[in-house]
Amino acid sequence: METRDVLNNQQQHGPETHKVVRLVDYLLRLATLRTKLIRDIADYEKVLWVSSVPHERGCFTQAWGRDEEHEPDEWLEMQNRREPELPAVPAPCKDWVNLTALRNKDDLPELLPEIIRQIPNPDWRVESDQQETIPHKERLEEHPEVQRLWDQYVEEKWLPWTEEHNAWEKVHKVYSALFAIHQEQLRLGEEYELVLGLGLLTWQTPTGQRVRRHLVVADAILEFEARLSKFTVCPHTEGTKLRPELDMLDIEDQPARAEETAKSSLAKAEDDPWEKGCVEGVLQSLVHSINSQGDYDDSLEAKNSRTSAKPIVEYAPALILRKRSAKGLTETLKRIKEQIEHGETIPCEFADLAETRSREVGESSDELEEANASFDGEVFFPKPSNNEQRRIVDKIRAASGVLVQGPPGTGKSHTIANLICHLLATGQRTLITAKTPRALQVLEGLVPDELRPLCINLLGSGLEERRSLGSSVGGILCKNEEWNEERAKQERTELEDHLRKLREKKTKVNRWLRDIRESETHTQTIAEGAYRGTAARIAEAVNRDRADYGWFTDFVPLDKTCQISTNDLQSVLVALRQFTPEKRRELGLTWPEALPLPERFANLVRNEKSATEEEQNSAHGADERFADLMAKHDPPAIEAVRNTFTSFRDTRRRLLAIPHSWMDARLARYSGRKFIHVA
Repeated sequence: METRDVLNNQQQHGPETHKVVRLVDYLLRLATLRTKLIRDIADYEKVLWVSSVPHERGCFTQAWGRDEEHEPDEWLEMQNRREPELPAVPAPCKDWVNLTALRNKDDLPELLPEIIRQIPNPDWRVESDQQETIPHKERLEEHPEVQRLWDQYVEEKWLPWTEEHNAWEKVHKVYSALFAIHQEQLRLGEEYELVLGLGLLTWQTPTGQRVRRHLVVADAILEFEARLSKFTVCPHTEGTKLRPELDMLDIEDQPARAEETAKSSLAKAEDDPWEKGCVEGVLQSLVHSINSQGDYDDSLEAKNSRTSAKPIVEYAPALILRKRSAKGLTETLKRIKEQIEHGETIPCEFADLAETRSREVGESSDELEEANASFDGEVFFPKPSNNEQRRIVDKIRAASGVLVQGPPGTGKSHTIANLICHLLATGQRTLITAKTPRALQVLEGLVPDELRPLCINLLGSGLEERRSLGSSVGGILCKNEEWNEERAKQERTELEDHLRKLREKKTKVNRWLRDIRESETHTQTIAEGAYRGTAARIAEAVNRDRADYGWFTDFVPLDKTCQISTNDLQSVLVALRQFTPEKRRELGLTWPEALPLPERFANLVRNEKSATEEEQNSAHGADERFADLMAKHDPPAIEAVRNTFTSFRDTRRRLLAIPHSWMDARLARYSGRKFIHVA
C-alpha cells in the first residue's frame, strides 16, 4: 500500500517534481562551478602554523595542553610587547665600534683594530697656512682598557639583549601574522572564514594530484583588543562545527564512507578540536583508510613538505583564512533533492522558483491572510515615502516574496528601513541579511533611534559585534521591564487622534489644491476687465506687468473685506481722471535750492511782464508760416536772423531821415520785395 501511495504521488505530481529536481540540479552544478578546488594549503589567503607560537610571556595555545590560567575556549593568545632597546655602548668604546654591526646578532661584535683621530696640530699658529688638526692613527693594542670595557659590555649587556630580542622577534612575527589575518578579514568581509586545521595530509594521489591539506577543520574567530595589543583565537560564536574535509581528493581517491565515519567519531569530541585523543584517532583512521601504507605523525610542526605516493598525516595545527566553501549550500540542496524524490513536501520557496502550482499554494495564501488579519490598511512608515514604496506593502500582503530592484542611490535601503518599522508595528518579525556587514551597518543607521534598541544586531563574529549583540538584547529587556500598558494605550490614543487631525488637514489641502486646478480651466475676469482668461493666462499677464506695478508693495489680506467703501473708490477714480498731464507736470516741479531777494524777484516779475507785452505786440501782424520756419532752427541761427533784421531796421530809419523826395518812393519799392530766404 505504501509503495502504491508513493507511486500514485509521483504520478500525480510527476511534472512538478521533475521540474523542481531539475532546478536543484542546476543550482548544485552552478555552486560547484563557482567553487575553486584547493588542494594545497599554500593557495589559501593566509596561513599561520600554531607551532610558530613561542613559549614566551603573553603567548599561549591549547596545542601545548590545558592550562589553568586560560579558559578552554581560548585556543590561542598572543600579546605583543615593546622591542628591547639596544644597550648603550661605553663612551671609551664608541669610536672603536661600528654601531650598525651591533644589530647583527649572528656574530659577536668586535672593535676596530685601528682608528683615525683628529688631534691638535703643534705647528699651527694663528693666520698660518697650517691646519688646526691633523689625523693620527691609533691601534687597539695600545688601549687595553678599551678592550676590557668592550668585553665586559658584550658579556653583561649585549648577549642578554640578543636573547631578549630574539624572543621578541618570535613573538612579533606571530603577532604580525595575526594582525595581517585580522586586516584581511576586515578587507575581504564575510565571504571569507577563519578555520583551525588539524591533521595535514601530504600525498601524491595515484592520479598524480599533489595534495597538502588538513583533514579536520573547526570554525574560529579572531578577536583583537587594540588597547592591550592582544589577539585571541576563540571558537566561532555559532559553534566550531568540527568536521572532516575530503573534498581535495578525487571521488575515486576518497575511502568509502570514510567521511561519515569520521564525522560520527568527531561528535565524541563535543566540538572541541583540542580533544587530542579523539581527533588523533580520527586522523589515524583516515590516513589508514586512504592508503594501506599511510602513516601518522603527532608532531606540532609540519616537517614533511614533499609529496610522495605514501600518504603522511601530521598533527600540525594551523590557522587558515580562506574563502567560504559552498559545501554547506550543496549539502542543503542535496537534502532537498532527496526529500523531493521521496515524495515529501516541496518547499514553497522552490515551488515559487520552479513556477509550479502545488496544493500548498492555497494553504500559503490562507497563512498570509491570517498573518495580515490585524492589518487594517494603515502603513507605518516613519520616513518620507512615495506611492511606489507603499505599493510594496500591498505586494508583501499578497505574495510570499517580493523583489525590489534599482540602481545605487535610488532609496532601496531607505525603503527597507520603512518596511522594518511597518512590519514591527503590525506585530511581525523580520530577519535582515546582506552579503557584507557594511550594507547592514548602513541600514542600521537608517532605522529611527526609537526603534533601534528593539533590533538585535549581529554584524560579525568579533568582540565588538558580540558586545553590540549584548547591548541590543539588553535594550530589549530594558524596554520590556519599563513597559506600561496603560501609558502605552494613552500614548497610542493621543497619536491616533493627532494622526486623524493631520489626515483631515491633508484632505482639506488636497481638496483646495484640486479646486485650484479645476479653476485653472475656467475663464475669469478681474480688475474691471483689465485681466481676462484662465488663471494661468492671468498670472502670465500679471507677471508681464510686474515692472509697471511693482512699486505697489502693500500686502492685501485675501481673507478680509475691503476697508474702503464703493463711494470712496468712486471719488478716487474721479480725482484720478481730473489729474491731467499739465497737473502732473506741475506736480513734477521742484523748489529752487535758494529763493532770490524780494527786490530781485520784483525785477524778474517786471522783466517777465515786459517780455510778455513785447511778445504780444510782435505777434500782431506776424507771419505764422515764417515763425514756424524759424522755430526749426537752433538759437544761434535765430540770433543771427534777429541781428540782421535789427541792422535792416536801423538802416531804414537813417535813410528815412535823409531829406530827399525820391527816398520814400525807393524805400517803399524795395520793402515790397522778398530779399530773405530761410532754408
